[in-house]
Order: sequence, then C-alpha cells, then structure tokens
Amino acid sequence: MQTSVLISGNTTMSRIQDFGTVGNGKTNDTEGIDQDNGWIRFATEIYRIALISITYATLSCLPVLAQDTIRVAMDERHRTLLEAYCFKCHDADQQEGQVRLDDLPFTINNIEVAERWQKILNVLNAGEMPPKENKPLPDRGKTDFLDDLANIMVTARKKLSDQSGTITIRRLNRREYANSLRDLLGAQINVSELPTDTSPAAFDTSSSSLIMSSDQFEQYLALGRDALNEGFARQENRDVGFAQRMEAEDGNLERIRKTLNTRMEGHQRYIRWKARIDELARLPENQEAVARMRKLNQGRPPQDFHHWWRELPNAPDPQDYGFTDSRHATHVGIGQWNTIAHLAWYISQKENDAGAWLSIGDNAVLPWYTFQANIPAGDYVVRIRVGANPDVDAQRKFIEFGRRSQGFVHLSTHEVAGTVNQPQVIEIPITHTVGGDRVFFVRERGTFDTGQQSAFKFNRGKQDNGIAPDYAIWVDWAEIVQLPDSEFATPAGLVALKDAETNLRDALQQFAVVACRGKTLPDSLLDRLVNIYKAQRATGKEHQKALVETVAVILASPRFLYLSEPVQGNLPPMELASRLSFFLQGTPPDSTLRSLAENNRLTNPEILTAQTDRLVNEPGFLKDFVQPFAHQWLDMERLDFFEFDHQRYPDFDNSTKEAARQEVSESIVHVIRNNLSLTNLLHADYVLVNSLLANYYGIEGVKGDEFRPVRIPQDSPRGGLPGMAAVHAMGSNGVESNPIERGVWVLRKLLNDSPPPAPANVPQITRLSDQLLTTRERLAIHQKEPQCASCHRKIDPIGFGLENFDAAGRWRTEDHYEYKNQRKSWAIDASGKFHNGPAFANFFELRDQIVSREEDFAAGFAEALVSYALGRPAGFSDRELIEQMVAHAKENDYHAREFFHVLIQHSIFQSKPQN
Repeated sequence: MQTSVLISGNTTMSRIQDFGTVGNGKTNDTEGIDQDNGWIRFATEIYRIALISITYATLSCLPVLAQDTIRVAMDERHRTLLEAYCFKCHDADQQEGQVRLDDLPFTINNIEVAERWQKILNVLNAGEMPPKENKPLPDRGKTDFLDDLANIMVTARKKLSDQSGTITIRRLNRREYANSLRDLLGAQINVSELPTDTSPAAFDTSSSSLIMSSDQFEQYLALGRDALNEGFARQENRDVGFAQRMEAEDGNLERIRKTLNTRMEGHQRYIRWKARIDELARLPENQEAVARMRKLNQGRPPQDFHHWWRELPNAPDPQDYGFTDSRHATHVGIGQWNTIAHLAWYISQKENDAGAWLSIGDNAVLPWYTFQANIPAGDYVVRIRVGANPDVDAQRKFIEFGRRSQGFVHLSTHEVAGTVNQPQVIEIPITHTVGGDRVFFVRERGTFDTGQQSAFKFNRGKQDNGIAPDYAIWVDWAEIVQLPDSEFATPAGLVALKDAETNLRDALQQFAVVACRGKTLPDSLLDRLVNIYKAQRATGKEHQKALVETVAVILASPRFLYLSEPVQGNLPPMELASRLSFFLQGTPPDSTLRSLAENNRLTNPEILTAQTDRLVNEPGFLKDFVQPFAHQWLDMERLDFFEFDHQRYPDFDNSTKEAARQEVSESIVHVIRNNLSLTNLLHADYVLVNSLLANYYGIEGVKGDEFRPVRIPQDSPRGGLPGMAAVHAMGSNGVESNPIERGVWVLRKLLNDSPPPAPANVPQITRLSDQLLTTRERLAIHQKEPQCASCHRKIDPIGFGLENFDAAGRWRTEDHYEYKNQRKSWAIDASGKFHNGPAFANFFELRDQIVSREEDFAAGFAEALVSYALGRPAGFSDRELIEQMVAHAKENDYHAREFFHVLIQHSIFQSKPQN
C-alpha cells in the first residue's frame, strides 16, 4: 500500500542537501550567516528540514494495510429490486436528487462506496423512498434487502474502520495559534492576516482546510516576534500602575459655542452674498441673464440658482465673502445653518458644565465621546461614569464602547441603569497591545452602524420637537486603570527564557518543551538556534532583540505549529492531553493536564471524565469551544451576509445582532454545563438573555449585561433554537424572510436530514420580484418547475411554519410586499405538512414535531462533535461511535455531557486520527 502524508509546502530533498552551505556557502557558523537576511534563509531551512523530519517520522511508523484483503459485498440477488424500483429515477440520465444508483458497486471495499450504501439504508428506513406517488417496494423484498444491508454495513464498518492511506498532521488554526501565544507569553496578537482556516464543508479544526505553504513561514516568524516583544513589554510594564481620568465636559461646551458662532457668522456672509445677487437679478437689463440661470438650474433645488452667478454682469465672487466657491457658500449658508438650532439647544441643556450629552447623527454636536490614553501594553479596566435620561425609550438606554482609529471598532454594549442625578460606573476590562489603538469611544447604542442609519434616527427623532432627538445618554467621566500585577502570573514561556543571557542553550530547550507541548529539540537544531543568536549579537543587537529573533524561529517551526501525532495506536498521555485541551479549550494543556499526563494518570477513565468536566466549567469553554463550534455547526456566518434595513428594523442594530448571536452560544453552554437534556435546544421554558435582548423580545424585568436564564410563558414562541432571533435573521436577506433558507436550515441542523443541493439550472425566485405576490404564491409558482418540486415539497412547508418571525426575528401575524409604491398585505399562514409526515397548524405544532425528532437532532449534534474534535469530517467508520453517543445519551434523557464523555472515552478519540 502506498501511503501519503498531508503536509502543504514545497519541501524537497535538495533542501536537505543545500542546508549545509547557506549564506555565503560557508559552514553553519556565525561567519556563514549573512548579517542582513542570511539568518532568515537559515531559519527557513530549519523550518523546512523540521517539516520533512516530522513527515518521515510519521511515515516510518505507519502500518502497511492489506487493502486487497478487505472484501464485503451485497448479494447480487438484490440488484433486481433496485433495477425494478430505483434505477428509473436514479440512472445516468435522471439522477434525481443528484443520486445515481445504476453504477453502484455491490462490493464494498472503500469508504466512498460504503457511504453510498449507507444513504440507501437511511432513506429506506425513514420511508422516504420510493416516493408515495410511486409503486412501493414489496414487503418481503424490502425486509430481506434491509436485513442484508444492515448486517453488511456493520461488517463493512468493522473492516473499513482502520483502512486509510492518509494520515493527517494538523496545523494549529488561527484561534488556537493566538491562544497558544497568549498562554505561552501573555501576548494578545492580531492573527487576522493569516489565511482563513474555514472551508464550506469543514470545521476550522479540520486538517483539510489547514494548509500551509513555506511562504507562510515569514508570517509566522513576524507574528512570533510581535508576540515575544509584547510579552517582554508587558512584563516590563507590570509595575507601572497606570491610571488616567478624562472629564467628558473638558473643552466640549467651548467647542460647541465656537462652532455655533462660526456658523452664525458664515450664514450672515452667505445672506449678504445672496442678497447682492438677488438685487442684480431684479434689474431689467439682467433679465436675459436671469432666464439663462433658471434654464441651467432646471431640475435642481431652488437654492442652487445662485451657483450660476457668473451669468450676471458684475455679480460678486463668493470668494470675496470668504467662500471657496458658490457650492461652499450654499453649504455654509444653508446646510450648516440647519444645525444652528441644534447647537443652541445643546448649549441650553442642564449638566453641560459637569459632563457631556451624546447626540445622534449630528457630527457638529457630540454623537460620540472620545478619549485618548497613552497606555503601555497590559491589562486594564475602563470605567465610565454615565447616566440615562429617564424620559427616553428603554431601547435607547445603552452605550456602545470601542476603539477608534480609521473607523469605529465596536467592542461591547452596556445597559445604562443610572441617571444624570445618580450616575452609575460601568467597568469594562480591556487588553492593550503594543501598537494598539489608544483612542476609545462611547456612543449611544445603534446610532452609527451606518451613516444612513444615523441620519434616519436623527430625522425620526427630530419630528418630536423640530430640532433634534432628545438626548438619552450623559457621560460624566472616563478613566483607565492598570490591573494590579498580583492578578497575573508570569507566563511559562517567559519563565523559561529568564536566564537566557547566561545559559542560552538550556533556556531555548526549556522554552521549546513548554511551547511545543513536551517536545524537545535535537542538539543539531539547538546548535543552529544558538548560531542565529550569535549572529544577531554580532550585528550589535542587544540580548533581548537577538533572543526575539532566535525564539521566533521556534514559534514558526512545525513543532509548535503542528499537532503531530505520529505514534500508531493509542496516543501518548501528553498528546491525549493536547487533544483534550485543544478540543474543549482551544489551547495547549494547562499545568493540571500536563501533570496528569507526565504521571501517566490521564488515561484513567475516572480521571479523564473528571478533567472533561473541569474543562467544561472553565471560562475558556464558552469563548474557545462553544462560540466557534456553534458558529460553524449552525452556519451562523449567514448572520453577517446582509445589512438589515434600518428603516424596517430600526431596533435590530449591530448591538442587538451581537446579543442575538450570543444567545445561541449562551444557550448551548447553559445546557452543557448544567448537563441538561439536549432537547432544551429545541424547546425550553426559558431563554438566555441580557437586558438588551430581553428588551428586544418584549420580556420585562431583566436588568444588566450578563446573560441569564429567564422563565417565559407557556405560550411564548421563544425558548430553543426555533424561537431565536439569530436563527430567523440568518434565514432572511435583511429585508424579507426567506422560507427556503429557514426550511433548509431546520432540515440540516435540527433534523439531520440535509436536502440535496439545488440543480445548476434552477430558475431564480428573484425573477418574480416584480409581481405583487404573497410568499406562498411566489414559491408555489417556483414549485411548478419540474427540477424544483422534489426538493421544495420537503423544504417549503417547514419554512412557512416559521413565517411568524420577520426578517429580524420578531414575532408578527401579518406580512406585506412592496413594489413600485404598491403594497400587498396578508395574514401569516404558518400551517403545513412534513413531506411524507404529519401536518401542523402553526409554529407551535411545528416546533412540537421538531422536538419529537430529538434522536435525529442528537445524531447531528454527535456527528458535529466528532468532526470538530477529530479534525476531519465524520465518516463511515465513525458511525458506530456516533450511534454509541446517541444511544448512551438517550438512556440518560439526552443529557448533554454524555455526548462528550462517550466521545472522549472512545478509542477513536484516544488514538491516532485517520481519514
């Protein structure tokens, strides 16, 4: 058998031969390294050699599998049944649902063929085939076929479970890489410039999407330097004790008064210029010129009449009145004059001398409060003393906080429970990096997602008083305080490098063991690293800079970047610790796991179970397992596909969207940590919300930014994924709901029953966008297309059952469609019927039907967990594991942790990964 290893990068044996003479062709000492860039080439060769070393080390321990001895076959007598009942719709010409059966081998000697037979078994067991309108299979023939096929699948699974010619060596994804540097050096670095990790068909833990070329080595080298420099800087700054307070009113009122005076003076200049033109335009001898001016201004606003001033004899030049041209004059005289009343109104507000009110939409006033602090790298808390106007709507009593550089980077949203008379102090922890933005902002929530949104909210609020929206948020002061040094331990990587100046070789080895998860460096590689350090010092660099360049090579090496598991059979304890930790925490094993692995205790089932429970309860479980897992499992990238119509859905701003996104993750982590039944994700008598999302859902009595479980009435449509705003927002285009997207999502994610992809020649539904039709009418026309009907009869009824939720996930009882100033409205009809299944009268009955298929949901969840944990798509040989996970969970009312424990205790998790 020929075995291949999946490692990307142009590595050749000629590189090994060339490695002895780099730089100027001399031997590998300090004289042989070009002082400008030879050391980079030298380090690059180390990387490539190490990569090849891992490759050949892996190859050397692979078993030779006798593929030709694996033979499992369906009895040929069953071909007659398939020919009579299946080939007509699934042959070379038809291939309905993109399924072809006439070329299906009856000998099952590889996983691809096994997967095709497994799909046949699944659809027959589910009663989906043949379709009801077709002739059914004879009872006896169907029973014999299913009995034989079920037994054959069990045999094939056993035979093929260890058959694989491809061993994967998985690179750390961006998230794991950043977490590893954080734990190792205490550094937070931006990894967004690294190539994306995800692919449409795989998790970001899948080795198939984690490719790497040797060109990326330079990126990792640079990021390694950044992380080391930041780690050292943070250590140096630990005792600085930085603290700075900024008063919001400082200079604000003076600036606005100055702006008001400037604009009033500009308006007066405009009036004088305009008056002189109007005077000349009234003269009889100028009427011919005036006629030309009016003709030139046809179709334009009346005030633009004065732009044609050159047509008038002796007309004054706007530059004589302090304007650059006529357009500038109109902007100052009319455009800026429209803000005069707002400026004056702001100045008249109470408490302006003690703080600052935040406005909406008008940049001349104060749509956001910014403050700057020249803080060194480290961990801080930002405190903002703020109050809300008690008379404004509750939706407006929130602030957004973030960093400002070229634009606004929104970091968090916070409820303001205090008032101007009794302000509250909001605390926000932040991490500041070397070179990070030092300008921060505070603004009213949902007022500047886009410029259009800002103008819309300003104009809507202006209708109440003719000037501007009432002010909602008042800021007293902001301060930034460095967190005390006692709260942080020195990162292990920096501890290892502490004595590097006096004992470099040992320090590099200690660092490598910590960084590379227990792997030591061979003497030859240590020699080369020492030479890199010496070459750097020879150029005049001080110790720390030379050390950074040297250690960065380790951080760009395969020993650090790759989770290599070259041992055949059971994983060594330290590799098992790594797999467990990267699965549940997205980071290398902590000291507890390392200690258990070093003492060979981690493989004890009771200890492994206890450690699994411990990691589930660690803070990193939400951020580094649940959030990335849920985002990919539930296809939540769709939440960012569209910009939502701010006029139709003004409350579904970016802050609400992020809260809706977080509701999904918080609900999942709540179920897992409390070991509740997984069915709570389908329907629960509670929701996980904070005050912002509770406001959006119309749930009263919820205060604060923390998500917590809140009981809901029995007749509430909320509770569980089918009632979450994020799910329905994903099933829309930001303007209209999309029953097709929603139906497909439910089938794929909740019922584990993915419909086939749409045919290439399918007509687009948008071709009907110029017709005033209800959603059902539009899709009924679409279903008349022969290539559309077979899929949509399965998809559309589920989507219709969710139509009570608008594009932004709010409950509704009617919908409408507008086209060219025409409007058609209709009452929502959420009734429907599962294809070949039960009917439902409304959303609530649909939800009950989904809950009744809890085993299908559990199987989909288990398959996703297996794929995410093992770094490859779950395959045919994993089916037994998935079935065990579901069966064990079912015996325990689908308690969520049972899925994790069965998976982690299984030999597939504890042994070398194979595709």
